[in-house]
Amino acid sequence: MQLDSSVLGALRCFEAAGRLLSFTKAAESLSLTQSAVSQQIRHLEDRLGYVLFVRQPRNLKLTPKGEALFETTTRALHEIQQTIQRLGLPNAPLQVNCLPSFALQWLMPRLTDFHREQPDVSVRLKAEFQSLDRQSMDAEDIDVAVRYDPVRYSQLHADVLLDEYLIPVATPEYLARHPGLSDGASLDGVVLLHDASPWVGAAEFVEWRTWLEAFHPAWIAHLEGPQFNLSSLAISAALNHQGVAMGRTALVYDEIRSGRLVNVFGQRVRAPARYMLLSRNPEDRRTAIFSTWLKAECARFDAARMELLLMNEVSRGASKGR
Repeated sequence: MQLDSSVLGALRCFEAAGRLLSFTKAAESLSLTQSAVSQQIRHLEDRLGYVLFVRQPRNLKLTPKGEALFETTTRALHEIQQTIQRLGLPNAPLQVNCLPSFALQWLMPRLTDFHREQPDVSVRLKAEFQSLDRQSMDAEDIDVAVRYDPVRYSQLHADVLLDEYLIPVATPEYLARHPGLSDGASLDGVVLLHDASPWVGAAEFVEWRTWLEAFHPAWIAHLEGPQFNLSSLAISAALNHQGVAMGRTALVYDEIRSGRLVNVFGQRVRAPARYMLLSRNPEDRRTAIFSTWLKAECARFDAARMELLLMNEVSRGASKGR
């Protein structure tokens, strides 16, 4: 069989469908229609003379021959991608994939400094919330990614950027309307605001539950409250006096420092997850420059964050003693 352009295009669809085990998801990843992907796979099967997938009611399953071809196709596409990247233009934009809330609250305000310090490294930032692995980063041409989760990545170069701490936050106005809250006396009438999915596969209410188990286990029975699909939305709700959000310090530092939000109890607990920097090719010059800068920024932020948290805790302890 000749590897003409139609076969090469079909192999790209086959790799995506084999990786995701879904024609629909493969179509989304390739910006094609589901029918176009299905037609490409059928064309490839006709040219090969054998079936590549078992079509099941809810998903796909590779046949033995399909598995063998998938392994070879994946390896070949990865090698092609690596070669293109190695031989590519050194000034091509660095593709950075970041969680929406972290991108909005933490990374974006600091990127101006990076552009000023490294004017020859262009950054293309895309905010998304999905799990990543080697194949998906290759398929989507992602150079580096920032993720917040408890996962240990084995197929990618992964560095810990920042540990995280959880603190309940609310506006001074909201606390004034609920005087029994800050001294831990009562949750009566208090609305708890939740990030419904801090990371892919996170248990319901995991961040609030983590903090309450450490400091107020009796309140765990009162976890119900509005849920948002982004932490930044829960923080925005808190800023609008709608309740108490469980703040990740990286996302609420500026609001606490400015006084717009208050560290309600002056008590922090280490989060179950941490911020990770994932790199597809850490030896790439642009990746190395960006990674070095980002790690230094995280170290500076960590020092400032700890100083602020300690001030909150000392102030809270002093107010309790009066």
